[in-house]
Amino acid sequence: MENSALSKIIKREVAKLTELTEEYIDKDTRVDRMELGLLKELLSICFTLLDYILQQKISQKLDKTPIIKSKEKIFHKGLQSRNYQSLFGLHHISRPSYWTKTTGKLYVVDEDLSLPKGNWSYNLQELIGLNASENDFRESVKIVNKLLGLKLSGKSSERNSGRLGAVIDMYYDEKKVEPRTDLVCFSATFDGKGVPKIKEAKTKEGNPKKRLGKGEKRGIMQMATVGVMSCFEPRKRTSTSIINTLMGSPLSKVQPDGATKLERQVNDNKWHQNIHRRAFLANQEKSIDYGIRYIKERMKHPNSKFVVPLDGGIGLEDKVLAAVNKYELEAQFDGIIMDIIHVSEYVWKAGTALYGEKSKSRAPWVRETLEDLLASRTDKVIERLEEAVEKKRLSKTKIKQIQKTITYFKNHKHKMDYKTFIDKGYPVSSALVEAACGHLVKQRMEQSGMRWSSTGAQNIMDLRAVKLNDDMEDFIEFVITKDRIRKNDRVA
Repeated sequence: MENSALSKIIKREVAKLTELTEEYIDKDTRVDRMELGLLKELLSICFTLLDYILQQKISQKLDKTPIIKSKEKIFHKGLQSRNYQSLFGLHHISRPSYWTKTTGKLYVVDEDLSLPKGNWSYNLQELIGLNASENDFRESVKIVNKLLGLKLSGKSSERNSGRLGAVIDMYYDEKKVEPRTDLVCFSATFDGKGVPKIKEAKTKEGNPKKRLGKGEKRGIMQMATVGVMSCFEPRKRTSTSIINTLMGSPLSKVQPDGATKLERQVNDNKWHQNIHRRAFLANQEKSIDYGIRYIKERMKHPNSKFVVPLDGGIGLEDKVLAAVNKYELEAQFDGIIMDIIHVSEYVWKAGTALYGEKSKSRAPWVRETLEDLLASRTDKVIERLEEAVEKKRLSKTKIKQIQKTITYFKNHKHKMDYKTFIDKGYPVSSALVEAACGHLVKQRMEQSGMRWSSTGAQNIMDLRAVKLNDDMEDFIEFVITKDRIRKNDRVA
């Protein structure tokens, strides 16, 4: 009987498809409309078949009582309805419902079919989650709605992102990190990026205002700390190749002179492998702790080393050292490396203060200063700058800029042993995390008019991390597993 009913359904749907195909052959129809028409008909067939399958699965389990771990009484509560939003449309399902005092409601069909807790299929959760990590929530559903003929809303996309985002911390806490037992080096680098937040304006009584006064703004910026972890094979470079790249700083308007294509390639960060990214809002310590722990879990060769390239961000160094101590990695920790790009920007500014932006003497002075810094002669550079302040007749503004450079070098010179770092083949730039700040945070969080709650911002940054780490497929499998009722608690 079931086979007969299924055959009738298939014949009916195929007849519709055949009729539509013949219509396109006989009539003048644009090919793009043919595509959409055929897709719509195929989706309709898929909807009909899936709906039929669901009804058959339910009928098979009408008399099946769940088996639970405890021996308490199970009450049958009749049929209860739910919706299931598949790729093909919205299905209405009525399935047996059971209840116990300890476990509450039980649904055999839901457990056997691994139906999601919410209405959306896991396929939709993944697709819209990926879209929402890149685009405004309303935009995230538009393409899917157009192609699949659905009516998903931006609000439902936002709820989906919230649901997925809420379990990403758990996913990464439980996910097994792939260890590296070979002798490779590791890098963990951190930086901050502002996220535009919603600020609730308050009255004197402490309650939120319904309306803002003229000139008042709700938006504030809150810092997210981005961490990027990777492994790499050490690469020997010359200080000349690094300087040639730095001489192309936008501050100088001077292009690299004498740098070969090979040297420019050697200077970038493309040798980093297995790059892993996370971002945490208003929690610098959590980001750094996560990053250093991640390195510990991956670094399994006893002779492997790791470094931490940083800029001069407040609080980063102390928290890195605390995490290294916490995870007992002192023997493998080879130091914090002050980002050479930030250092070079101070050099360019000092050169401008000494010689002027258009002076022909500025670029040679910058090159000579960078040569000294990369040779770990920071004290010599500081001494030369201090002499210039004393002997040259400079304006207060120019002196102030040079003093800033001096102070910066004095505060960070213990992280500026570039000769040693270069000789060991380590990266001397935090460009990897600078790029991640753009990819992970800025491109989505700072789209026009965006303002975020703390929870909403963290959810989207977590979703973007899952996408950028190429973990989405594995993450959805994790979500499915967590949604299922554990068999040791109850068995259908």
